[in-house]
Amino acid sequence: MLMQVGFLLLEAGMVRSKNSINVAQKNLLDFVFGVIAFAAVGFMFAFGRSGGLPFGYDGDLYFLHGLTADQAAFFVFQVMFCGTAATVVSGAVAERMKLSAYVFGSLVLSGFIYPVFVHWAWGSALFHNSSAYLAEMGFVDFAGSTVVHSTGGWMALAACLVIGPRLGRFNANGTPVRIAGHSPVLSTTGALLLFIGWIGFNGGSTLAASEAVPAILLNTILAGGMGTCVGYVIGYYQDGVILPEKSNCGMLGGLVAVTAGCHLFDPRSALLVGAIGGAVAIYGNSMLAHRFRLDDAVGAVGVHAFAGVAGTLLVALLAPLGELPAGGRLAQLHVQLVGIGINFYWSFGLGYAFFWILGRTMTIRISGQGEEDGLNITEHGTRLGVGHVEGALARLVDGTANLDQRLPVVPGDEAEQLTGLFNRLMDNMEAEERSRAELLHLKRDHEEAERVAALANATFEAILVHRDGVLIDGNEQLATLIGLPLDQLIGRSIFDFLHDGENARVREMVEMNDNSSHEIIVRLASGEEIPVEARGRDIIYRGRKARITCLVDLRERRHAEQRIRHLALHDPQTGLPNRSLFAEQLSRLVELAGQGEAFALLLVDIDRFKSINDIYGHNAGDVVIAEVARRLSAAAGDDGLVARLAGDEFAIVLPTIRSEAELELFARSVIGTMRQPVDIMMNDMLTVTVSIGGALCPEHAQDVDVLMRCGDVALHHAKSSGRNCSVIFRSGMNDMLERRRQLEADLSDALEQGQFELFLQPRVDAATAAISGYEALLRWHHPERGMVSPADFIPVAEASGQIIPLGEWVLEQACRLLDRIDGHISVNVSPLQFRHPEFLPKLRALLARTGVQPGRIELEITESVLIDDDQRAVLVLNELKGLGFSIALDDFGTGYSSLSYLNRYPFDTIKIDRSFVNNLGQAENAPVIVRTIISLGTGLGMKIVAEGVETIEEALFLAQAGCDELQGYLLGRPKPVADLQREVSAALAVQLVNMPRYPSAAGSASASDRRASDGVRDVAEAAG
Repeated sequence: MLMQVGFLLLEAGMVRSKNSINVAQKNLLDFVFGVIAFAAVGFMFAFGRSGGLPFGYDGDLYFLHGLTADQAAFFVFQVMFCGTAATVVSGAVAERMKLSAYVFGSLVLSGFIYPVFVHWAWGSALFHNSSAYLAEMGFVDFAGSTVVHSTGGWMALAACLVIGPRLGRFNANGTPVRIAGHSPVLSTTGALLLFIGWIGFNGGSTLAASEAVPAILLNTILAGGMGTCVGYVIGYYQDGVILPEKSNCGMLGGLVAVTAGCHLFDPRSALLVGAIGGAVAIYGNSMLAHRFRLDDAVGAVGVHAFAGVAGTLLVALLAPLGELPAGGRLAQLHVQLVGIGINFYWSFGLGYAFFWILGRTMTIRISGQGEEDGLNITEHGTRLGVGHVEGALARLVDGTANLDQRLPVVPGDEAEQLTGLFNRLMDNMEAEERSRAELLHLKRDHEEAERVAALANATFEAILVHRDGVLIDGNEQLATLIGLPLDQLIGRSIFDFLHDGENARVREMVEMNDNSSHEIIVRLASGEEIPVEARGRDIIYRGRKARITCLVDLRERRHAEQRIRHLALHDPQTGLPNRSLFAEQLSRLVELAGQGEAFALLLVDIDRFKSINDIYGHNAGDVVIAEVARRLSAAAGDDGLVARLAGDEFAIVLPTIRSEAELELFARSVIGTMRQPVDIMMNDMLTVTVSIGGALCPEHAQDVDVLMRCGDVALHHAKSSGRNCSVIFRSGMNDMLERRRQLEADLSDALEQGQFELFLQPRVDAATAAISGYEALLRWHHPERGMVSPADFIPVAEASGQIIPLGEWVLEQACRLLDRIDGHISVNVSPLQFRHPEFLPKLRALLARTGVQPGRIELEITESVLIDDDQRAVLVLNELKGLGFSIALDDFGTGYSSLSYLNRYPFDTIKIDRSFVNNLGQAENAPVIVRTIISLGTGLGMKIVAEGVETIEEALFLAQAGCDELQGYLLGRPKPVADLQREVSAALAVQLVNMPRYPSAAGSASASDRRASDGVRDVAEAAG
């Protein structure tokens, strides 16, 4: 009991006075609740017969039932040990943990955590228990350095980690701030009582008066004294002064350390153990605070946990060898380490889990305000000392106190007189503040009048103050705005110059106090009326209610809005109306056309504008756009509307033209105006042509969209007719448009209904006459139209975007047909499909799904793919090559820059366009061109394929010229897979195989190449 009193005084003195009552109550309550829990089940768990369990479970010891006199005495001694372990935790979490939470912790520690470990270390004290496995191993802990003190210390560590530090314990940089206890005298008295009690604590652990007791008492005194001396020296070295907590910490560390082996040590060993224990306690607490930012209010973890561990290990190193149960120092050290480790994991692990769970089921920490006020008041409603007066003074100094704050005066309280003085001070300060506020109010009224006048004149807004509709004051901007001096305005009715706006009435606005904006009219002295934005609210002006109104001149804003609207509806490059304004005007004219106001629409496209940009540069293209816009505007005149719809697309609306004859005449005149060359600077003159499509409203269409489509159809016909011409819409063209729309509608269902089929056309090796592969060609079996030509439905699919799912279907079907043919399959890739972002990912997925070899698939790409997006085309083609596909350039020779592609793109095959093949017997230079293409492709290591071969003369010439493969109706027509052609005719094969080939055929042009018909005939005769 003396030790419990010592702990109470030590911890109460080490905390601030505002928390000392709470600490004292915790020391009392942890002891009594610990006694109850230990008596109920803890003593049974610790010393009862285990019966195969890892702890005691003995009904004779449950609630101390059936204790003998010796066992009762043993219980009294052991319950003091238990109370010591519980008390350790109270000091560590002082000043912030709720008392109720701490009581729960004491019950768990005393009823389960501490007793179970006691059973493992001392469980055979009353009955032999095999479950006391640490005792069986020879674990030595005479009076509880580990069993008692470390158990309490590790649980204190767990509690500190969960609950966190006290307010103000660490500064912003994480450096610990010393929070001094309110009474070092009290804490030192408690430490001295603990020293005295410890002597009996260790001496009584023999449970009998024996010859060992004097040595135990001597060792305890020596260790405690040496620990105190070490604490003194280390404290002076660390702090330069003698902080009382350092001496106390050293003494308690030495006592805890010697407790494990005080019955075995000689005096020299006891002195060494005391010194080490004191040092470990002090440095351990310092490490926890500085390195780990752990707030242990009384240093319990260092003293009890760390020093307990040190003392338990020193038993193996300093005790007489013959007294060690393990038989050797290393063996004993191993046993001691095992016991220490189990103790840590058990006590800290369960302690942390308990407090973590408790913290999520209830509030275990006091609030921030409660911590500031102190736990004496927060938890016990009791004040100790003058802390409340100090707190009130601190708030006053910090500027956070209210001047009407008064402290309650409690008669007989030790702070009664000081509280009264504080209240009188607050009375004087409040009276002084009232006087100062009155003076400031008078001064502020005067300054406010001057400041309001200065601010009013500094603002850009016109400000007027009026009462009952009469102007009583204003600023210089008001006089400037209206055009009269301010003294001529004051006293007049505001309704003389403020008038209602379109959606706001001045009288209603004056009556509203909503601070919202209203647009009204101000009549100037000159008689001009201008729009202004008015906003007002009620104020107290010169002691009376008035209304202040601000007026903002909106003339500049209106001009800016008109400018913004113009920019939003006009093309910035040409100044013409853009598509938005054109659509707005066209809709209005269509409505008027229904009332008999007919008009004409022309859609104008600059011919080959992209080539102009590519060849002459974008600056030249801008010059052309501007000049075309100027000439169209001049041709349309003031009555016409000219708009720029897109890059090179213009539209003209002519309200004065109402017949096709007039429209055709105007269109021809526009084409005529374009014949004059355009100066594109740099001394270059460029002749620009346009294509024009026209339509009449309401003759051709009564709807905006239909009218635009009619113009588009006519424009398309103009472009198809060779450009540089005009076409007026005819009813037959509309039928074609309808057929095209119907075809587009049928396309959307054709794929789902399985109306498409792949036909395969053979490609023949020119040297062996064997079929080396096939080209996949799409055919549409329409249920009503029959077989629809690809020339009809492919452009529609391209325009509607349905070519993408069609192309994916063709690729998948081609992969599935590879198992039924020999050689490869060539598949055409649409430009739209090629540019689609999902083209490559879907190809990869197709390969993964079908498992086909990509090398057996050849993808045919047209030059239009390369023209549209050169850089992306290179990336995609390289990716396709990386996947293993073969790449063919289809229709080679039809583009203006085809030859440059061969060096830039990874093509495997060149397909000579059928137009060159068909011209072999007709055009004089066709053989030269074909031989040049073959020579160029062969030199670059590419395969050469000629398509459109329809005569034997063409086939033999191409074979003799070095062409690798041939394709055309002569060699085989496209057929469904069921009728697949496996070989060419024997006669044709013989001629191809026997065709003489000359080394120079692909490398040079003979004289016969310059005579088309003679060249082809020479080859035929050579084969014959």
